[in-house]
Amino acid sequence: MLPVAVCPCECFYEDADMVYINPEECIDCEACIPECPVEAIFHEDNVPAQWVHYIELNAKRSNECPPAESP
Repeated sequence: MLPVAVCPCECFYEDADMVYINPEECIDCEACIPECPVEAIFHEDNVPAQWVHYIELNAKRSNECPPAESP
């Protein structure tokens, strides 16, 4: 199963490059974390230092992209 399919609040958005999580809509249930096939989802408090810039990118792009669709 993919992260989008298990999200209870539908906070995923996507474009041709990647899938984004809207941090304002996410309820931090962490259901998506074990479902991510590339292990790219972390609780905000556990984001590795080299990927912290993705927090801002997700906030920005999730407001610009259409909702991600479950497969």
